Amino acid sequence: MFYFKWLCLCPLPLLGAVAAPARADTTSAPTTPPANASHAATEVAPIDSIDDDSDEDAIYVHGAPLPRSAGHSERTRRVLSAAPSRTASDLLLTVPGTFVTQHSGEGKAHQIFFRGFDALHGQDLELWVGGAPVNEVSHIHGQGYADLHFLMPEVVQRVRARPGPFSPDQGDFAVAGSIDFDLGFEEPGFTLKGSVGSFGARRAFIAYHPEGMSHETFGAFESYSSDGFGVGRAAERSTAVGQLVQPLSRGVELRLLTTSYSGRFGSAGVLRLADVEAGADRFGSYDTAQGGHSARHQLLAELRGASGEHRFHFTPYLTLRQLTLRHNFTGFLQDPVGGDATQQQNGSTTLGFRAAVSRALEIVSPHDSVSVGLAGRGDFIEQSDRRLSVVTREVSATQVDATVSAAALSGWVDLSLRPVRRLAVRGGARIDALSYGVTDHLRQGQVSSAQGAHVGPKLSLDFAIAPGARALASYGEGFRSPQARSLGDGERTPFTRVRSYELGLRLAEGRRVSLGLAGFHTALSDDVVFVEALAKNVATPATRRVGGVLDFVAEPTPGFTSALGATYTRASFTETSGDYLAGARVPFVPELTVRSDLAATRQLAQPFGRPLSAGLGVGLTYLYRRPIPYGELGDDVFLMDVKASARLAGVELSLEAMNLLDLPWNDGEFVYASSFERGGTPSLVPARHVSAGAPRTLMATLSLTI
Repeated sequence: MFYFKWLCLCPLPLLGAVAAPARADTTSAPTTPPANASHAATEVAPIDSIDDDSDEDAIYVHGAPLPRSAGHSERTRRVLSAAPSRTASDLLLTVPGTFVTQHSGEGKAHQIFFRGFDALHGQDLELWVGGAPVNEVSHIHGQGYADLHFLMPEVVQRVRARPGPFSPDQGDFAVAGSIDFDLGFEEPGFTLKGSVGSFGARRAFIAYHPEGMSHETFGAFESYSSDGFGVGRAAERSTAVGQLVQPLSRGVELRLLTTSYSGRFGSAGVLRLADVEAGADRFGSYDTAQGGHSARHQLLAELRGASGEHRFHFTPYLTLRQLTLRHNFTGFLQDPVGGDATQQQNGSTTLGFRAAVSRALEIVSPHDSVSVGLAGRGDFIEQSDRRLSVVTREVSATQVDATVSAAALSGWVDLSLRPVRRLAVRGGARIDALSYGVTDHLRQGQVSSAQGAHVGPKLSLDFAIAPGARALASYGEGFRSPQARSLGDGERTPFTRVRSYELGLRLAEGRRVSLGLAGFHTALSDDVVFVEALAKNVATPATRRVGGVLDFVAEPTPGFTSALGATYTRASFTETSGDYLAGARVPFVPELTVRSDLAATRQLAQPFGRPLSAGLGVGLTYLYRRPIPYGELGDDVFLMDVKASARLAGVELSLEAMNLLDLPWNDGEFVYASSFERGGTPSLVPARHVSAGAPRTLMATLSLTI
């Protein structure tokens, strides 16, 4: 079965390399940064675009940030729209080494796996949308909680994945790396969509993009509801996103972004695998009162542009967040009568900014540049964790009731030097100072505070082997901040320290074909693993990730797109402590992740003088060897998603099928003790638990553009 799946995955993108005749490519280095990418440092044009025979003919263009590592990957709209995507989180599947699951309902933040890390809901992956941070500090459900449900997939123009903490503008949570969502909508005029699908799914989407204006200017609205593919899985959400780019003067413009989102969702929780194997409905639930409510409201403004030799941006933002979450992982293990149901609440207000200035500066050559950046962020958080009675659903005990204030100030410098003709050296350092204040309302308002700082050096070497071929070596040190409530009064903030190395090649033929190959090593001074029985992260000894990544994209013609991403990682403990042994695998992290996307469109005819076209897209996902606690392995996952469409002028009909083969799979597998029989005698023997992945799901959409 393994070989069958691998053969299904691999050939599709490779077709792109031979599907179109060769043609000359005169694409030059980009002259403007990608949408919403201005928070990154600006650098000189890629060194492989320089004429190796004569510097006199070379043209050096300030533009988009260059990749800091061979593992850097980008997915444009053509790849992102190849296969079905129900949420913005689904777009992450196209990024090499990434997989997402949602074992607690369509509204809770997805669990993200990236390059050998179980990033949970965001603790090891820095996420940005339109220049605003998504990760939440000291969240009650998990550090770095990142919910992307407020974003529709249609308004994402580009996803950029920057692995490792290799760039000075990467900060907290950039342990495995950072992912940026650039926003825009290109279809001019009004776009109206109506969708119906399996399990009572209904969706309405409305967008407007003024003709003649930048694709960054748009407004969009979404309303979605579903009865769910099993009991306790109903969900509904509504969201609005608006963005305006307004030129102010020559070379300077203002970008305004606002989002508003609210959603409610149910969760079926987990089932004991023994019950499923004994005949229980795998889409059933022990407790249908699980689920919650989530909301996010955000405002961002960005002043960006160029003045003389300087490029700059200043981006303040304000975010309001609210989450209520009810779950029960262990049934009646801790309380045989009242049950172990828990209600978590987290409300936060985040106010922050990012700013950077860059310019060309001759240090060792005329082609050098420097960038200096600043960032500040304040989070004001109200959070609680309460035990609920299974019978009355009333609060029976309060375990957490706290107010948290967190402040983060950051500064960085980034240099780009060209000491010799084919070599670019990019590096710098970042300083982060973090402080926390906690008021514990369960201890009569006891107040504690802590503060600390982290310094992270960065270095990348970029060597042009030949036109279109580059070798890159990267090193960076990063950090993960702690949960504020875990700190003692006056404690110097303990950071999880990260050291990462990467070495690889990047090959490209203009913008038709690109290939990246890289090997990486990442070491953490300490780590955390989520323990379901405690419903929280538990500290573990030091870990490391060693692996390799392949990233292939081919867009040989306007009607054909293919992409392949594959990552192998061995994640293991490097020290022994408690239940964790040196050399043992880190739980939940899949060793092999493969994703293949293929899309083809073709004009068929011109009835009534209007173009008729058809398209077909396929997305294949494969996970191999998922370690779970106690030395066990979870089941492999193979999913096929397909989209077919036909368009006549401004009218389009599309049919989507997720998990087309209807293969049974588990989006979550765990091992711990539980007891779901009220009043019974709990057993402390660990057992395997699963949450079922979605079966075949169909969706039909009618779109109208006017």
